[in-house]
Amino acid sequence: MNNPYEDLFKTAAKPDPTQPGLAPAVPPADDDMLDDRHKTRKTNLRLLVVYILGLVIVNVAIYAIYFLTYGDPVATQANIVEVDVQFIPSESSLYPDDPFAVILDGRFENHNTFRLGKIVADFTFLDGEGNTVGTSSYSLDHVEPTAALIVHDVLYFDTAVASIEYEWGFDMSSTFYLAVNAIHTISIALIFILLDRAHFADRWRRTKKGWKQALGGIVTGEIMVYMALLFSSILMERLGITTGSENEATIASLFKPDPVILGTLFLTLCVFTPIVEETIFRKVLFGFFPKKLGPTLPILLSGLIFGLMHVATAGDLPQAIPYVMMGFVFGYVYWSSGRNIYVTMGVHFLNNFISFLIYVAALYGFIF
Repeated sequence: MNNPYEDLFKTAAKPDPTQPGLAPAVPPADDDMLDDRHKTRKTNLRLLVVYILGLVIVNVAIYAIYFLTYGDPVATQANIVEVDVQFIPSESSLYPDDPFAVILDGRFENHNTFRLGKIVADFTFLDGEGNTVGTSSYSLDHVEPTAALIVHDVLYFDTAVASIEYEWGFDMSSTFYLAVNAIHTISIALIFILLDRAHFADRWRRTKKGWKQALGGIVTGEIMVYMALLFSSILMERLGITTGSENEATIASLFKPDPVILGTLFLTLCVFTPIVEETIFRKVLFGFFPKKLGPTLPILLSGLIFGLMHVATAGDLPQAIPYVMMGFVFGYVYWSSGRNIYVTMGVHFLNNFISFLIYVAALYGFIF
């Protein structure tokens, strides 16, 4: 039996025409059988245009609503008042690996005459040499006039904390961003399916016919994602990167103990995000490369772009490492499955679903 996960740099042997029962190790993508190559590239270009336009429209809409809501952001910021922010460093025997504790207290009051969508406070903890030991963020949605974001926390570190830096501000509520993101992601996914329905239908027929191989590819792919994330964690630790990505912090802030919110998050993160991202970063990007170039360049480039698209700011660039590694795995799974979009979407779904369950478990206090 041929192994679909052969070395990237080896060329699959051509089947012997005298043995009709044999198939190539990597099934040929049948875009050409669906229609001519020109039409396939034209469809891919349409998908890319829809994706870019969607990003532009949603960002313009967010900024427009933001400035309509807060006519004078500078004055709004000035009316968020910091009160009694302090930290008390100490030592603790509760966690042997993190023996240094910090008690953090503070208030950030809304002195505006209107409700704020959210108040956010970000703290950075520094050692005696000014190196970052860790970070922590706090937020409160729907802050009425005279109400406040109250920070009271105990944090543990493996290095003594000598000082802290912090900043605070305001934003639209987490519910607002969840609604906008859900509408955007679901709409783009449905448009993709409509524009490229022939491709989706063909790959679905292939998936049903070879469902055991597809399921094996999904499980194997998720194991590879786990190994890639483990490698990324070790690499980031060696590089001294101790802070999490802003993208992860944003996602974590969306989770609330509300069935409607959690259901919307599940549909957005686990179902429709894999459809959108795998269509663009695998199907479309792979389709722009001639097949004679082989899989290496498309895998590397799509993985790199996938990772960078998950970086919120330039300062967040090192946190792209795990996303880039995941992107490499998704690209390899896509190629090794014979460019079956459902296999790579399955891996993406499984990875996001596991993260979703972890966030929910933490939300309800099952894990810390």
